Amino acid sequence: MTELRLRPYQREAIDAVFKAWSEGMRRPAIVLPTGAGKTVVFSALVKEFQQHHDVLRAGYRVMVLAHRDELVDQAIAKLRATMPGVSVGKVKADDNDIYADVMVCSVQTAQRKRLEALASAQDNAGQIGLIITDECHHAAAVSYGKVYDAFPDALQLGVTATLERGDGVGLGSVWDDVVYKRSILWMISKGYLTDVRTRRVDLAALDMGAVKVSRGDYAAGDLGTALMDAEADTAIARAYKEHAGDRQGIVFTPTVETAVAATVALNRAGIKALTISGETTREARQERYEEYRTGALQVLVNCMVLTEGFDMPQVSAIVVARPTRSRSLYAQMVGRGLRPWPDKTDCLVLDLVGASANRLSTLIDLEPGAVKELREGESLAEAVVREEEDGNRKIKAGSLAFELRARDVDSFGASEHAWARTAKGVMFINCGDTHVFLWPSDQANPGTWDVCLYRRGQQWHRTEYTGLSIGEAMAWGEAVAEDFSSFGVTKSAAWRKRKPSEKQVNFARALGIEVTEGMCQGQLGDLIDQRQGSRIFDPYVRG
Repeated sequence: MTELRLRPYQREAIDAVFKAWSEGMRRPAIVLPTGAGKTVVFSALVKEFQQHHDVLRAGYRVMVLAHRDELVDQAIAKLRATMPGVSVGKVKADDNDIYADVMVCSVQTAQRKRLEALASAQDNAGQIGLIITDECHHAAAVSYGKVYDAFPDALQLGVTATLERGDGVGLGSVWDDVVYKRSILWMISKGYLTDVRTRRVDLAALDMGAVKVSRGDYAAGDLGTALMDAEADTAIARAYKEHAGDRQGIVFTPTVETAVAATVALNRAGIKALTISGETTREARQERYEEYRTGALQVLVNCMVLTEGFDMPQVSAIVVARPTRSRSLYAQMVGRGLRPWPDKTDCLVLDLVGASANRLSTLIDLEPGAVKELREGESLAEAVVREEEDGNRKIKAGSLAFELRARDVDSFGASEHAWARTAKGVMFINCGDTHVFLWPSDQANPGTWDVCLYRRGQQWHRTEYTGLSIGEAMAWGEAVAEDFSSFGVTKSAAWRKRKPSEKQVNFARALGIEVTEGMCQGQLGDLIDQRQGSRIFDPYVRG
């Protein structure tokens, strides 16, 4: 059976959680940046919990709590991919799979309508022994407390990208300790996330001093009014066209009015944009996500809808038209643009800054203490390296600055496997007679990816690993490739370093590939793969 190969830090996170439980901790938390594969981590952990859990007796069931529709659906897709054959159910709205081995529940549905039924179902279906809370920085809310109180004997796990709330409410009463954490800069240094740089968009007419503060952050209504008065919409369109005209991006605004105004201004500037808000129907959202995925739409303008559960790795520009004092909110917005993607070397953040502003969150707050200042246009990684060089002159091997300077900027560089890319962007691994490749999911799962197989002389088809984020699809693709390949498919495979054979050289030349002196088998093989893969897959690519 194909097994998902976890990244090293994902394995470490799971081990840290089991260790914490075994030592008596009941509510550990892990903190991993957006794009690090948090759902992969808890999906693999659930599988191990049910297969050989040594903390509680066998037979205990699992509940996963999420607070958004997208998060519920994503978790179900990933759990089913990780645990084929295990019943994974949904408890939300009309879905009521309260007897499933693993239940993914909307916290609103669970605490309002189903709590008694969920508790009663334990008599026949088995006890709930583990509760996992996705985006667990929300867990101080009363709704979560009701669910936790109903199952006092269950172990818990909190998973989030940032364990702090914008309103300053403490989370220490919910989570015992953070047992594993990786930072955005660490993820960038290893190639798991892309670098990020910023440009200020100064709005002299925007008076932030007049905007009320509520629960530690600017009140959305007042902020929206101030932005409209300062004509922020035209500034957004002008800055986007000047600095990010060739990038796909997301604009974050505080109100629907500001979102609509920015959308109109962008379209007038020749940048195709559409609005997403809480008022947008689910069907309309799916259609707009699909347009965005195919590149027919350049910008999504949203009123704080896409801060969580949105996974489109081609995003390379973020407009923070919602100035904030909250580090967690800022990290959530910027995090939408940090996922790797072929030919993507960084994410550009355009920050709207007005006059009379109190302390605003900026890129520096993505990792407090890492850098003292960011110069205009400078990336976060560049700032770390510069300050290290200014302070020590010589960067020490093994330091964060050393890792950032030496990192592989190839979007798929963090992978050990030899991924190839066609002329139109299809990612694949050559396994001989079989090619494993990634293909966009159908319109019911916009922004997600399927792992597919192509065998010579046969029609290509999808595997059971579908509806995944790009990182998860890569991981499953690599696992499937190892099952099918009769030779090494990693970058370190011994054959890749050998001198090309005469047969390989002749074949390459027949394909029109120039063979230069000093090429090794791996280098020439990559060029051959790209040429052949383009012929196989690109005819199916639209546009």
